[in-house]
Amino acid sequence: MKNIRITLSLSLLTISLAISCSTAPVKWYKPGTSQATFTRDKADCEEALLSTGTTQRTKELYSLEGCMEAKGYTAIPLSSQ
Repeated sequence: MKNIRITLSLSLLTISLAISCSTAPVKWYKPGTSQATFTRDKADCEEALLSTGTTQRTKELYSLEGCMEAKGYTAIPLSSQ
């Protein structure tokens, strides 16, 4: 029983570390897009993701980027600017 708890704890720690490393802030870029269009596109993605029934954190990590990329945006890490 103790080995299972240790394994579970290490697994959760590994997953948490992986998630925290992959959530660097980004700036979305799409040539020729106005701020108003970007705001509408991002709101559309967020609204669609809220209807998925998963947690907000899961939506941000796994879905927002995919939705924005499908709309033609590129994620640029803020650390690279």
